[in-house]
Amino acid sequence: MKKLLIAAAVSALVSGAAVANEQAGGSSSGAFGEVNASTITAGAVGVAVAAAIVSNSRGTTLPDDPEPPILGCDGDDETNADGFCVGTTTVVTGTGTNTYTTTATFTYAPTAQ
Repeated sequence: MKKLLIAAAVSALVSGAAVANEQAGGSSSGAFGEVNASTITAGAVGVAVAAAIVSNSRGTTLPDDPEPPILGCDGDDETNADGFCVGTTTVVTGTGTNTYTTTATFTYAPTAQ
């Protein structure tokens, strides 16, 4: 409906009014007057603009808000109260009889699954 209204408005703007031009001796040049090249050019340009408006108005609609990605932690890591993932790893240090095993805890942001 919007396209039709635009096309009708443009065609109303470019259409000329029928006015009789009186000439000497009381004769008339016709209902539309003299149609010259500039009038024809203006009409053609108006039709081209109207066609361009109608053809370019076929826009695409964007989908509604996309679904947010599902965030999660890697493996069996848990989520703490602040929303971060908490994991643990075992660190072995030293050599020979001086080997020490330590558990390290780390946090990281959840990633998209």
